Amino acid sequence: MTTAMTAEPNEGFARAEALLLEHRRLMVQARVLLARTASRTERLAMADELISLIDGLDMEKRALGVRIHRGRAANVAVSAYGRAMATRR
Repeated sequence: MTTAMTAEPNEGFARAEALLLEHRRLMVQARVLLARTASRTERLAMADELISLIDGLDMEKRALGVRIHRGRAANVAVSAYGRAMATRR
């Protein structure tokens, strides 16, 4: 089972791409909604979709932060290992 925090980089970028497409779809839908008189139900549905998008973006932001941190930690570990091996010679 893969979660947002342990996803492979390609999966993370696929989710980010899906969120971008969802953002574009919602922007078009919002423009149409604002161009005419919308019912309360339509406005609430749009607000709900926007909140879901924001939540998804926040989750992806945190997952990206974790991937960056892991990458930095791995770089530090490799560098330390290299220095340790160099001093042993």
